[in-house]
Amino acid sequence: MRLFGLFMLIFIMWIMILVVSYFLIFIIGPLHINVFYNSTDRLISSIIKASLAIGLVVVLILLLGTLKTKYLQKTLKRN
Repeated sequence: MRLFGLFMLIFIMWIMILVVSYFLIFIIGPLHINVFYNSTDRLISSIIKASLAIGLVVVLILLLGTLKTKYLQKTLKRN
């Protein structure tokens, strides 16, 4: 039972990674945005998709770092 907290941390991290991966592949991937209804729409759509993906990955990294820090603080206070 001593490692239960660590296993929960790893489980939550994997769930977060899988949720973000699902969102990137199945929601952002097939997203099509028509702004000007011409050939520049692909470029604009790609820029928006890339921005969303980069932003989502940055948020994921920040959340995972915060989660890890909280776990380490809790573990070090206990010992």
